[in-house]
Amino acid sequence: MPLVPRPLLLLSLLLLRTNVTAQEPSRGHELVQRRVALPQAATGNPVELHIASGSLTALEFDSSVDRAGVKLGDAKDSLELFVVNDRLVMIKPTSDVTAGERVLLTVPFADGMSPARAVFALVTNATQVDVQVQVSRLPRSAEAVQAELDEVRAACAGKDAELASLRARGAATGPSGMILAGTMGSEGVRAKEPTLQPMKLTDGLKADRVTAFRGTGWVALSLMVANEGTAPWTPTEARLSPGRSRAVTVTMKEPYVVPKGMARVVVEFRGEDWPEGSERWVELRDSTGERRLLIPSLVF
Repeated sequence: MPLVPRPLLLLSLLLLRTNVTAQEPSRGHELVQRRVALPQAATGNPVELHIASGSLTALEFDSSVDRAGVKLGDAKDSLELFVVNDRLVMIKPTSDVTAGERVLLTVPFADGMSPARAVFALVTNATQVDVQVQVSRLPRSAEAVQAELDEVRAACAGKDAELASLRARGAATGPSGMILAGTMGSEGVRAKEPTLQPMKLTDGLKADRVTAFRGTGWVALSLMVANEGTAPWTPTEARLSPGRSRAVTVTMKEPYVVPKGMARVVVEFRGEDWPEGSERWVELRDSTGERRLLIPSLVF
């Protein structure tokens, strides 16, 4: 069966909270759930489990345990058998086990079948603590394995469909993407070409023509930028003043505006209210901040 949060884990946490002598769980430890298959593990070394002071470690078995035969090795002063019943063994560390030390926990089974017992090595770990361990001793039927596989496949198929839907939604561009993103409503997109005041060159740059586009919660400016300087120029950031709104995108088709050339630059701003007819200053800068394009008065 899948290793998922179960009533056993809730019981463990409840016991930890309600026991008056329990310590706070160790900080920085990841709480781990595990499954252990004994037919494979019992033929080799003891199964290593990570424990930590202040956290219960619960072992759930699929066959009956010989409760009287459950034994905890040395270091009993730092470990306690907190709960032992037919299918459940809980270990409560009362203090940290010395680093590098292994405390053996032996759990015999009551039915005499093989393997006759399970042996675990309890050790400390700096980052993890095993809070729930499902111990499988009896062989699983092919039907049970197939049923679990079918369940996992069904879950994966559902996730694949959800992922495909999210990818399609994220890949939508143009009007479809704007409608899905809520940036275009019933009013559509409005555009106008504001009148530009005579401009002086700023660091060898000027805007020859500007078109302003408006949607729901956003403004985009399309600027034809002329580079009268001797070096190429690539804008990477833009701002509107007053308010100092930063552009969310600054895009071009070309990699830069060539010297003595012209290229279109589109900048997009979001998240503020820009009343129609409002006056703004527009400033574009390159990545070094050494060259900038300044439009001192733009009404859009």
